[in-house]
Amino acid sequence: MKYIGLSHPLHIGMLTIQSLSFEYDLYNCFEFPDLQVSEGQNLLVLGESGIGKTTFLHLIAGLLKPKTGKIFIGDTDITRLDGKQLDAFRGSTIGIVFQRPHFIHSLTLGENLSIIRCVGKKQPDTQKIKDVLEGLGILSKINIRPHLLSQGEQQRASIAMAVINEPKFILADEPTSALDDKNCIKVIELLKAQTQRNNASLIIITHDQRLKSEFSHSIVLSAKNLTSVING
Repeated sequence: MKYIGLSHPLHIGMLTIQSLSFEYDLYNCFEFPDLQVSEGQNLLVLGESGIGKTTFLHLIAGLLKPKTGKIFIGDTDITRLDGKQLDAFRGSTIGIVFQRPHFIHSLTLGENLSIIRCVGKKQPDTQKIKDVLEGLGILSKINIRPHLLSQGEQQRASIAMAVINEPKFILADEPTSALDDKNCIKVIELLKAQTQRNNASLIIITHDQRLKSEFSHSIVLSAKNLTSVING
């Protein structure tokens, strides 16, 4: 097992992955490396397109069920949770920045964030929402519907949605692949700042080699992890 950071007794801020594999069908299978990420540690997961990066992230997030293996967040094996248990656990513990934003377009940005707090069993907190948006420089957009925001503003709004419930893990799927160098670093700094505020861990999966210098811990997914290559 590869350890990222110092080893200590399991608690909610630690991620442990053991013997993880996933199968779409007999010809498209993945095996992923064992690893452990300690509380507050950040991890960069690199790999070429089609290597299984998004599949890996979706497994960690509980959006996919593995064929084999265990995924512990603290002492909870999320692979053993049923649908409702998993939804509740994810809502309070994991924040996800998807490649494409997932907004409810009929609601304002502030209302979108309120819905996420409700799903995560968090108390309504208008001030918390304002604080997060202010930290990301988009407080003025709180009453704007997300589809009317610029691309850069939508990206910041996606980060706000990922961090609004103060999760212990923030998972980001290719957050910089479409950005120039200046905005690439800016987005990574925003993600790091938001995770540090909550003593959370940031896990980014990407093929963007520019990020290597921004992370002290990284792993590379390669063809040896695959039985067959599909779009990951």
